[in-house]
Amino acid sequence: MDLFDLGTYFASCVPVRARLNPLLKYAACAYAAKQLGRVKGAKAKMGGVCSRQAIMEVWHDKDNDFAWIGAKYYEKAIQLLMKELQPDAEAPPPLSTPEAFGQWQANELCDDAENPRKRRRRVSNSRLSRGVHSDEILAATAILSVYEFLDATGPAWSRHLSGVKSLLDVAEVGIMPLEHQSSDGDSPYQYKKSRLSRARKAAFWNFARQDYLAAFINECQTRLNTEDIVLWTEAGLLIDPMGFVQPSNTGEAGYPEGNDVMKEDQICNALVWIMSKIVNHISSGDNLNVNDTRSVDSGPLGVSQQVIFERWYRLEAELDTWYSGLPDTFKPCARIDPSRIPHYRPADEAKDLTTLQEIWHSIPMCASSMQHYHMARILLLINKPHESTSRRSTITLRLQSYRSIEAEIGYHSREILGIGLARPDGGVRINSLQPLFVAGQCLTDARERRTAIRLLRAIEADLGWATEYRVQQLLKEWGWDEGFLRSVAGT
Repeated sequence: MDLFDLGTYFASCVPVRARLNPLLKYAACAYAAKQLGRVKGAKAKMGGVCSRQAIMEVWHDKDNDFAWIGAKYYEKAIQLLMKELQPDAEAPPPLSTPEAFGQWQANELCDDAENPRKRRRRVSNSRLSRGVHSDEILAATAILSVYEFLDATGPAWSRHLSGVKSLLDVAEVGIMPLEHQSSDGDSPYQYKKSRLSRARKAAFWNFARQDYLAAFINECQTRLNTEDIVLWTEAGLLIDPMGFVQPSNTGEAGYPEGNDVMKEDQICNALVWIMSKIVNHISSGDNLNVNDTRSVDSGPLGVSQQVIFERWYRLEAELDTWYSGLPDTFKPCARIDPSRIPHYRPADEAKDLTTLQEIWHSIPMCASSMQHYHMARILLLINKPHESTSRRSTITLRLQSYRSIEAEIGYHSREILGIGLARPDGGVRINSLQPLFVAGQCLTDARERRTAIRLLRAIEADLGWATEYRVQQLLKEWGWDEGFLRSVAGT
């Protein structure tokens, strides 16, 4: 959860707060127990070699049903959370099912549906007023959301995210209405710097990242409004008057220095904002609101097609601007060709690496963001709108265009695999699930496909994060089964 937070709020502050806050304690224990259950109590092979483990690192009884223990902690955390949210004596008994959060969210949306400000004020006055206590509620909510995300293959996680969004609204995190953006005559992109607390910012960006991934997985729109610039600047992004992310490589050192540029964590978060826009663009298809775009001149393309073109090129420009403004810390420190170096891998695995490199970044969050950057490039290229057939071009030129796009997609797909092959930190591997899946969909070389499958399955085996649903989807799309996968690997 702290992969994209230089302040490491969840690792540094939550354990301290949890000593005195039962909600935080049960939420953290639920997540930890569930993860232990999915890896059968094994400790991840990270952190180097030591001659003796601490007692707290060794489970005396590996036969414990950690999944059951995690579920009980989760139930208790939900009860405590609902108690915090419901208005005292008039509230019904606390809900304790995984659907509780979604039910609460649905009720909140129904009550005073036409007056959301009144709804926010009613609840925030009672339970979520600004302060340390409300920060801890949001932190616990973020942890419980990741608890659902750990093995999210069904609707429970989506319902929980809807509940989190309602909590963020109630807590006035990212719900400043658009009419409050600026005074008359001011640029709509000129705002004060972020004033969110450390906890609220950490909770917001955890939700924003899950929101974008949920929208991608479910092929729908994000819950957060990507056009609400107040929301994103309040959360710490620096955006120029044209609506582009400000560069962070303007200093002589080549890396972010000073308070007037974003550090690595906020640069990574800026990509989440852009990725959310890309996912929304893809899911909307041809259903774009012409009124939300700049005026377009009449031309050889229909108005709707022209709008789609402009929107696509705008997103490409935003991604280009983000990439060109990256500091040196986002550049890989090493590229190694595994096929040319003797190593311990089995012969069949070594044979599959002949077209790939291991790509290592010194900062884990930068490695992860570059995987998602390459994923963004693939999504844009795959969804580049076609020009109207009324604009004539030769067959040769069209084929050259298609082949160029295919070559670019292949490059970005291999970059995603290369970063995964460098054995990055566990957080990077967990966040690589969707980029690896997208890369796998684009790869045609059987060796590279097998490498993608190995990387995905290793994530679940080592870290307990559900990946098999994506593996099975890839095998189905390729027309492979397990027997074919093994037979091809042996050739």
